[in-house]
Amino acid sequence: MADHDTLNRFDRYCELLDSLTGTTPVISDVEPRVAGDGPVRAISYTGVPEPGYVTGFTYGLSLSSHPDWGPRGRELSITVRSDDVEWSRVPARVVAALRGICPFNPGQVLGYMEPYVEGSEMNSIVLADPAIEHGSGLLDLSGREVDAKPRDLVEIVGAYPIHSSEREFVYSRGFDAFWSLGWDRFNPARTPVA
Repeated sequence: MADHDTLNRFDRYCELLDSLTGTTPVISDVEPRVAGDGPVRAISYTGVPEPGYVTGFTYGLSLSSHPDWGPRGRELSITVRSDDVEWSRVPARVVAALRGICPFNPGQVLGYMEPYVEGSEMNSIVLADPAIEHGSGLLDLSGREVDAKPRDLVEIVGAYPIHSSEREFVYSRGFDAFWSLGWDRFNPARTPVA
C-alpha cells in the first residue's frame, strides 16, 4: 500500500497545496491504525482562506486504493471558521482510523463516539466537494516527469463537521436532503439543523 510513498511525492503534494493556499503549513503525524500502510499526516493552514479560518488537508489516504476511486487517489480537506488548529487535524484522524476500510465517497457521513475537538459537540463529518476550489479538481503528484505513466492523480474531498443527529438525518433522508438545509458549513460551534 505504501510502496509509492516517497519524500518527493509528499514534497510535491505540499508544494501544490502551498501554491493553492498561498502560505506554508504546520505538518503533524497521526498514528495510523496499521503502521505498515504508510504515514498519515495533517497539513494545517491557519488564516486560510482568510483570517479567522483554519484549513487542513490529509496526506496518506492516497497511499491506499479503493474500487470506487478508479485510477486516482483521494485525500480529505476541511475548512472551518475557528482559531483552533485541532479542527484541521480531524480529517487526518479519520483517515488514520478508517483507511483501507472506508471508500471516503462524497455524500458519505462518518461518525465517532466522542466529539472531535474539545469544547464542541460535533462528532461526525459529511463528505462533499471541497471548500477550496482548485483547477481541474485533481492534483497531479507525478512530479517533474511530464510523460509519467501512470499519472499520480489525487482528488480532494471536502469534510464538513456535523452533529450526530445530522448524521442520522443523512442515514434516514439522504445526503441531498441534508445538504440542501440552511446550515453554516464552516461553523463548528453551530447548533444542529436536524
